[in-house]
Amino acid sequence: MTLGIKLSFTGHAGSSRATGTNRTDDDQSSRRGVAQRIGLHICLAGLYFAAAKLGLAMAFVGGNVSAVWIPSGLATAALVIGGLRFAPAMWVGAFAATFHTGVSVAVAAGIATGNTAEYILAWAVLRTGLSGRTVTLTRVPEILVLAVAAALAPSVAALAGTASLCLGGVAPWEAFASIVTTYWLGDSAGILMVAPFLIAWARASERTRRLPELALACIVAAGASAVVFSDLLSLSADDHVFAYAIFPFIIWGALRHGVRGAATIALVVAVPAVVATAQGLGLFARPDQTESLVLLQSFMTVTVLTGLITAAAVSERDEAARQARLLSHAVEQSATSVMVTDPDGHLVYVNPAFTGLTGYALEDVAGQTPRFLKSGHTPREEYEALWRAVKAGETWRGEFLNRTSDGGTVWEAATISPVREADGHISHLVATKEDITERKRQENDLRRALTQHARAKREMERIAYAVTHTLQEPLRAIGGFTQLLERRYGDRLDETGRGYLTHVRAGTARMSRLFRDLMDYALIDEPTAPDGPVDLNETVATAIGNSRAGGAVTVSGPLPVVRGHAGQMRMVFQHLIDNGMAYAKPGEPPDIHIEARAEGAGWRVTVRDAGIGINSTFHNKLFVLFSRLHTDDEIAGSGVGLAYCRRVLERQGGRIWLDSVPGHGTSVHLWLPDGRTDPEATSA
Repeated sequence: MTLGIKLSFTGHAGSSRATGTNRTDDDQSSRRGVAQRIGLHICLAGLYFAAAKLGLAMAFVGGNVSAVWIPSGLATAALVIGGLRFAPAMWVGAFAATFHTGVSVAVAAGIATGNTAEYILAWAVLRTGLSGRTVTLTRVPEILVLAVAAALAPSVAALAGTASLCLGGVAPWEAFASIVTTYWLGDSAGILMVAPFLIAWARASERTRRLPELALACIVAAGASAVVFSDLLSLSADDHVFAYAIFPFIIWGALRHGVRGAATIALVVAVPAVVATAQGLGLFARPDQTESLVLLQSFMTVTVLTGLITAAAVSERDEAARQARLLSHAVEQSATSVMVTDPDGHLVYVNPAFTGLTGYALEDVAGQTPRFLKSGHTPREEYEALWRAVKAGETWRGEFLNRTSDGGTVWEAATISPVREADGHISHLVATKEDITERKRQENDLRRALTQHARAKREMERIAYAVTHTLQEPLRAIGGFTQLLERRYGDRLDETGRGYLTHVRAGTARMSRLFRDLMDYALIDEPTAPDGPVDLNETVATAIGNSRAGGAVTVSGPLPVVRGHAGQMRMVFQHLIDNGMAYAKPGEPPDIHIEARAEGAGWRVTVRDAGIGINSTFHNKLFVLFSRLHTDDEIAGSGVGLAYCRRVLERQGGRIWLDSVPGHGTSVHLWLPDGRTDPEATSA
């Protein structure tokens, strides 16, 4: 029954989310959803009505008090499974069932309202007590919360319903306390006996095994209950202890079939007991029917709670065992080695990964301390810090170079944590260790490679610096002697000889410029001053003056302050201005324009010329050292300038690129970080 309710609700929820291909389909789907909801509520109200008629059929004490008010369990289960949306259906069912007994509309409405409030309160207690978690009744705290809900919620319905009966003239006010008591006990029994049965069987995620065994147990338990609670054994009221003869069936159901078995057998046992007691038979029959009812309901409450608590405790035990098995399998099959010691460091467990890594099995090292793993690499102070941390209840992390059983060594990254009992006492220490030998080897190889690279780089820089300085001297000598030859013996040389001297002088100047540019390039990573704010207004002005570009360069607006090295930034702009001068269109004066605009966390500075331009195929090639598109006879240059600019910009956290079209000039773009912001904050 409740499983059908759950499936119907799920189907509706899915259909309400469906997306139609047109408005008509959406409207039809919406109407179907509304019809399903209405049909579901009518079905629930009808079920409530039928359950109420069944409960009244087993009623005694004036024919209007049931020992187990089945609708209370049905309604509570419906709200637990489907939520408060089912509360209106419960009210309609309660009103119809009560009105059908012949009472007035007002009395029926009062009783229905009180009953619905009871179900809502039971739902709220369960939801609050379980912190909104799904009710599964597989944990002892859930059973205790259910007992609290069964004790508190029916009091609302009992008071409201009895007051409605007395106000409507159905019952005398003198019987108010008695009716409230029996009313409360009946609804409480209904919640405790019927709701767990419905909730347990509505759990679609749990598959029931051994159904024939459970069915046979129910039949035998029902027969035993019929015998105990009838006059077949001629038991007197003083023999009520024999009622507990049905307890083995409840315990059997709980142990073999969990909450479903306990709830089912408890409900099966209750039916013969209620019927027999209502007829004045059995161990709990008394001349006063109210006393009979109280005795029966008390017994049923103890019975069902015993079964549910036993089933929940077994479920918790099984879940704990399952979790323990899972944890055990995870540790046993883990690729990370695990050691467990007592608080003094004596080994009580090692997993197979530990044995595979070190060669030591548990039987070889049990009871020892891990000192046998020491290689002598870790200083004593490190071990002292480790013990201080774990004794203080903290987790320690570090690295060990440990010895293996074959005399080798292995690097391990270790995490050692204390295990605390409920009272805070440290019972064990758990160490998980990962083999990082290969990582340490790679780190050492990388460290050596970086050291060698740094050494080679320094050597190359020294060689480049020495070469450029050493070769400058003979170049100056060649240049000087060439000038002397031309001055003293120029008139004795013919035109060809004077041409040779011109070529020698030009080659010497080109070689000197190349050495100077190479020296600047080699020293980029070793600037003469640290990076800092650079005012590009001053830097560009100095670069223009050094290049002797004069009026060929215009600057738009004030330039920003960027972060970098002032000297290197001056050289960057000097190279770019020299390129703009060198690659101007033949017969036209150079026209170079510099501007800047904010972009992201920095500035884009553009140096634009109106020169001959560059084909896009060669844009990236130009930033490679010694890469040129023209011979030195066509346009003088060293092939170092743009490569120098790229390295400077990258070192300072910027970048450089260009746009150019042949015949339409070239724009070189530089992105530089803002010099007025904290570089660490910018990078973060």
